[in-house]
Amino acid sequence: MSPRRSPPRLERPSARRYPKKRILVICEGVVTEVQYFNGVKDHFKAVPVDVGRCDVDGCGKDPLSVVKEAVRRRDKARGDARLHRDAFLAYDETWAVVDVDDHASLSEAIRAAHANGVKLLISRPCFEIWLLWHFQDCLAALTTRDVQRKLAARLPNYDKHLPAAFPYHDHLRAERRAQLADPDHMTPNRKGRNPSTNVWLLVTGIAQSGKGGIRQ
Repeated sequence: MSPRRSPPRLERPSARRYPKKRILVICEGVVTEVQYFNGVKDHFKAVPVDVGRCDVDGCGKDPLSVVKEAVRRRDKARGDARLHRDAFLAYDETWAVVDVDDHASLSEAIRAAHANGVKLLISRPCFEIWLLWHFQDCLAALTTRDVQRKLAARLPNYDKHLPAAFPYHDHLRAERRAQLADPDHMTPNRKGRNPSTNVWLLVTGIAQSGKGGIRQ
């Protein structure tokens, strides 16, 4: 009698890991926003995220200038990628982060972002409303000064610089509060009501970049 043979073992296709996305972030502010997104980047270990700042001499830091800087940096990276024949030098996503304030160029910035493939995130009245939502509910309309005062009560000695112990892990709580305050503010390139922000879209993007891509 011939020995019994074991049925052939079926090999499962192994998971394939794809490179993480490279994300460019250009902020209107040069301190708080940059610190926050670098903190988020570190929280998620999202190495490919490049958080930049926008310093435009002679014309301030209006939303249109932020969008133009984002386009310039993105296009330069694309040129470098072609020159060095290295696709990983280019950015997969380009984001710009601005406040509403009283900027006259906001509508033009929205049009420019849409035309150039930049994801423009808008906070009203200011970026700090997103930070405040890490700590508490807030649905009533506020001025920038109101938001900063409330945030300072949560962060002693707050002077635009975020403490190392800022609760980045509460971003999902902040996201729920943002969606509750303005359920329609769910996409880039759109101005919401007061208060509102869609910064959580970028936080989600950074989190996904940090995990990398795994496909079967």
